Amino acid sequence: MRTFNQIISTIIRVSLIFLLFFIWTRYYIHSLLWAILLSSALTLIVDWLLTYLSKQKNLKARLKKEELVRAEGYCNNFIFNHKSEAINFYYKLLSKEFSPIKKPEYIIFEKDNKKMILFPYYKYNKLLVEDIIYIYNKIKTIKCDKVILCINDITEQVKKVAMKLPIKFVIFNKYEAFEKFMKKYDMYPTETFNFDENQKLTFKSLLEISLNRRKARGYIFASIILLISGLFVRVTVYYLIMSSILLLLAIFSYINPIYNNKYAETIF
Repeated sequence: MRTFNQIISTIIRVSLIFLLFFIWTRYYIHSLLWAILLSSALTLIVDWLLTYLSKQKNLKARLKKEELVRAEGYCNNFIFNHKSEAINFYYKLLSKEFSPIKKPEYIIFEKDNKKMILFPYYKYNKLLVEDIIYIYNKIKTIKCDKVILCINDITEQVKKVAMKLPIKFVIFNKYEAFEKFMKKYDMYPTETFNFDENQKLTFKSLLEISLNRRKARGYIFASIILLISGLFVRVTVYYLIMSSILLLLAIFSYINPIYNNKYAETIF
């Protein structure tokens, strides 16, 4: 049954791509045979590219999705606990390789004869300029080669400010901290805290509703109606453009793996 569904899915995908190219090749090429041949060749090329990119994207998503969720959960755990929670964790983590010195708000350690400071600064909102000023004032009297910040997220403005400071700042968001520290040393916080992201309808949720296979049929139907209508109107190019846009939406909705999930099917 699964093989049959895959065959049907492939037929629909290839047909949509062929129809999209055929609309325009037929518009510019008067020979029906050449229009079909050119459309077929373009369809094979584009379908191969889409299949290849889709496989690569699916593989990356499978490998990273669980880790991203874990990174967010660990970050939230630090946010909703006392700052000592993060300090103690990173102190134990660094103790695996170095001989760190724990301070109330940061950790000092040496690597390759260079003095470094690891400053966990987790907050719900993105790191602001006021935060980087606060951190700088805390460590500016310490002679160090590098300050490593582990945070939730950051604004572009703060990145620019950090680059202008006399001390070198290296800033890791929650995902980078997970990769550079937790995953590297194979050590993770004992607790995690994740939000239920299905509680509110976001822009991403609207895309999930609009761009999935259930909506592809509507785009196909509207495209065909416009295409047929163009046969009875003198200025047909506008109908071809709108028909092509709808076909593109249909193709994207049908093959895109991100929004073809259970949540998109059952949100309404």
